[in-house]
Amino acid sequence: MTKSQNITEKIVLGTAQFGMDYGIANVGGKPTKKEVFGILDLAWKKGIRRFDTAPGYGSETLLGEFIAANGIQNEVILLTKIPSLGNSSDYKQSIKTSLELSLKNLGCTIEVLFFHNPVDSKLLLEYPEFFEKLLHDYLVSTLGVSVYKPEEIEKLSGCVFELAFQFPFNILDMRFKNMKMQQGKRYARSVFLQGLLVSSNGLRPDAPAELLNLQKEYHDRLAKHNLEPVSFAVSFTASNDVVDYFLLGVDSAKQLDDILNLDSYNQKDMVTIDKLSLNIHEYWLDPRNWSSK
Repeated sequence: MTKSQNITEKIVLGTAQFGMDYGIANVGGKPTKKEVFGILDLAWKKGIRRFDTAPGYGSETLLGEFIAANGIQNEVILLTKIPSLGNSSDYKQSIKTSLELSLKNLGCTIEVLFFHNPVDSKLLLEYPEFFEKLLHDYLVSTLGVSVYKPEEIEKLSGCVFELAFQFPFNILDMRFKNMKMQQGKRYARSVFLQGLLVSSNGLRPDAPAELLNLQKEYHDRLAKHNLEPVSFAVSFTASNDVVDYFLLGVDSAKQLDDILNLDSYNQKDMVTIDKLSLNIHEYWLDPRNWSSK
């Protein structure tokens, strides 16, 4: 992949960091509204049309304001989520209420509505008629599930819907490489592993020592092989056959611009992955395990 080959069609701009203090490598906090609009404006001008959000991110309203201000309701492609249903006594009403608020905040159709909590996706098997009606009654094109483990996809093998999946996929985490998923609906996330794979700077103060050690070892290995972290991470994911689209999160317009102007991707760099010889415990690949005890 070179600069001349357009990767923007595969990019989904993540917005988690626009509404909350997000990312294990983010020590600067969330950007201001002006900075967010600068990022979104650059993304749109560069040809990025897909954006990922969720009610829990606190970015739906901000994204909706940008869409309305620029009159791009009929061009933008949006992914959002159903919040974790927890112990909801009326899951149907909870889903409808959340979806209606998302549609109001975003002000346009939703391309994919993901279950944010994969545990809740069992409802797709139990009540397909409800979700069929949901797709019919609301401005939603496709249902999907945000997963953490391959078995969470396997459990949905009998689902009547052609589901989209968001799944972690990066240089250190290739567990989903051989999973059977609907082509055109495969969304890789954790490409940067919340910044750990692209920044050798310090992590957040509450980062576990194991992550600090992993970060140092990883970047030491890249330096040994003369590999640039951002280019290596993006190129690996963008060129992989299991990925249709991949989520990128940035904290500034400059970060995004740098990514979109990466140096030429070199195929020989990919054989270096095996030479990195990093033995990572699966536990530390899941950000849900990163909170301080």
